Formats: sequence, structure tokens, C-alpha cells
Amino acid sequence: MDLSAVSNTLFIPLSARIFASKNFPEYFYDEKALSLENIVQTNCESVREKSSEYALMASAARYYNIDEIVRKFCAKYPKCNVVYLGAGLETACFRLKIANTTFYEIDLPEVVELRRLLLGESPNETLIGCDMFDLAWARSIDKGLPTLLVACGVFQYFTREQVLNLLRELKSAFKNAELVFDATNEAGLKYANKYVKSVGNDEAIMRFSVEDGRKFALKASINLIEERVFFVDARKILAKRLKFTTRLIMKFIDFTKRAKILHFDLKR
Repeated sequence: MDLSAVSNTLFIPLSARIFASKNFPEYFYDEKALSLENIVQTNCESVREKSSEYALMASAARYYNIDEIVRKFCAKYPKCNVVYLGAGLETACFRLKIANTTFYEIDLPEVVELRRLLLGESPNETLIGCDMFDLAWARSIDKGLPTLLVACGVFQYFTREQVLNLLRELKSAFKNAELVFDATNEAGLKYANKYVKSVGNDEAIMRFSVEDGRKFALKASINLIEERVFFVDARKILAKRLKFTTRLIMKFIDFTKRAKILHFDLKR
């Protein structure tokens, strides 16, 4: 399969999941991502060669934390929906193996076609080829069930107004829903843009940042459930297995709350 024309933004997080699974499986393990390594070898090698250990583990930590929130939500609501916005090559449905939960993967038609070719489709997974800002996709979802909306490494590529408008539409469409996404503050956004550009994505500009989760919740008229930093568990579990510079950067990022996971209740 020729993947040379596919944007590296799809392969940055996949490369990180493969890297973490091979080197730090006690922290994060993604069997499905590992199964793709030979197929996407050229794309992922290009990303890894230009990425520091910290950059790859920052992406893995995002998945680690969001996975934990998804597990807790599904434990609280044994029959529910989990909707990944801008799903890309997300493998959570395979990784988490949660019964009685329907996973919906929303992305542009060409991306959905690619993930269908690479990943197949799990029995409890529905792929929807649609722009996430066009809520036509919401008609396919049973809104009578509790729903967790997930945007993993997605909102950064849009403007603040676009994100706020989407949240307003999601609030209107879903009466029993929560939302989780990752974000950086303004300083973190500058680093993220430099990194994405360094791996060959000159046109993939990140625009959206969050300085304070509580203030953002007020602006969006939603309720903040949790705001957590990225690396608390990574630093504990991996201790001195990580490079000293990686541990130092992780500690600084957590202390300054430069990168965070934000979890909201859309009811207000």
C-alpha cells in the first residue's frame, strides 16, 4: 500500500504508540498499533527519526490519560457510546476491549477509508466519513445512551471560535454527554508547532490553546469535571528508565501545566 501521500499528522500519534508499546509496555501497550508497524514503517520511521523521546512519550501520555477516562466512563455506564472526533488512525476500540460500548470513529471520508484499509472494523465500532463540524454524523448515534465525546490531538488544529461553536452544537445535539480533549497553553502551542513542522508538516498549523480549564468552561458554558497534567503516572511508573532530559522536561511541563487533559460535562 502506497502511503507516501498521506499527511504525517496521521502518523505522529501512531508512531508514538508504537514507540511506547515497544519500549515502555508496562506504561502503555497498543497491540493493534504494533501490528501495523511493518505496513507503515516508512511513514513512522520518518517521524521517529525527527522526534525526541520526550516528544514521542508526550503523545503516548495523552493516550494513556484519555484511555483512563474512557475506562472510567464505561465502567460507570456499562452501556454507552464513545465517539472519537477526528479519529485518524485511533486504535482505542481495539486497545481497550470494552464490551457493551459502541465506538464511533468520525473523520473525513478519505481518512475513514484509509483506516478501514489499515485497521479493519471491530464488531462494536462504527466508522462515519464526515467532517466533525457537520453534525450530520450525530444522527447515527443513539442519544438515549450516555455518550463520551473524545478529541485526541485534534482541536489544536482549529481556531478557538471553531471549537467553541462546535461545543455549542454538541451541547444542543447531546443531552447526556461528556467531552474529553487534550490541550496546551500558549507556550506549549509554540513548541508543538515547531515539532509538527520539524517532522515535515509545514501546513499543519496549531491555533487552539487553553490556559485555564475552569475559565474555558465558563466561556463555553459547560462544567469542568477534571483538569489533569500529562506525566504524573509516566514519571512514577517509568522512573529512571526514561532519559534524564525527558524526565526533566516532563516535570517542568507538569509543574507549569503546559499540557493538560480536560474533561467536561456538556450539561449546564
